[in-house]
Amino acid sequence: MSSNFPKSSVAEALERSLKNADLKALNSAVVAAARVLAARIDSICETGFIDEHGKLDNVSLPTFLKYCQSLGLTVDVPAKVGRPAKPKVESKPEARKSDKVVQMEDFMKRFG
Repeated sequence: MSSNFPKSSVAEALERSLKNADLKALNSAVVAAARVLAARIDSICETGFIDEHGKLDNVSLPTFLKYCQSLGLTVDVPAKVGRPAKPKVESKPEARKSDKVVQMEDFMKRFG
């Protein structure tokens, strides 16, 4: 392990990254949220990410990484914090109904 990356808690590593980042006051809320998540990750990592209610916490770590990304603390380009936009569902043109289907629908309208 390199001396550039000593073993530390997530909270300590976050503070080190923040110290070396060029951030503005505009980032304060995201930094505060990242600190909360870092402390949570540190608290549950010893239990295999099982939280205080006995449930698997599979949200805190990916959320923390998204916050780090949005602050420019990762190699990737900064991402927007929050849920990604759902892809738009393209409407398919309605297929032409066969004559038998049309006839059956007419029959059902009259007698069904």
